[in-house]
Amino acid sequence: MEGDAGGQPAAAPVATVRLAFPPEPRLLGTVRLVVSVIARKAGMDEEGVEDLKVAVSEACAVAVGDLNRAGRPDLIELDLIEGADRVGIEVRDRAPPAPRLAAASEANGELDDRQLGLALVGALVDDLKIALLEGGGNRTSFWLRRDQEAPPPRA
Repeated sequence: MEGDAGGQPAAAPVATVRLAFPPEPRLLGTVRLVVSVIARKAGMDEEGVEDLKVAVSEACAVAVGDLNRAGRPDLIELDLIEGADRVGIEVRDRAPPAPRLAAASEANGELDDRQLGLALVGALVDDLKIALLEGGGNRTSFWLRRDQEAPPPRA
């Protein structure tokens, strides 16, 4: 993640954890477990931990779905970045662009699984950014601020 919400260079991260996993839905529970441990160590309150777990799970589920629809076994990469006052997430996959909804679905205002998952992520986090990767694929990144009253991160 190159910058903060205002586009300014972010302060040096305190710590980064990187995971890479195949696009298998059964692994999302393991991802949630890792995220919850890291978020708690970072000093997030329980509401923040739960929001982060749901947001990461949805972002990863979108990547799993995109890769499975494309029939691609490429790994999904997940970075968890502990900053001074927030936790950042970046999910990267190499899925080709998702096909658009049929005209009838768009006319009815329906969302597909990808759009719905990313809308949920956006409702839970700060500064959601979705971008295409050079060479193909997607990058979904966001931050969630720690509770201002939370204790400092544990060593």
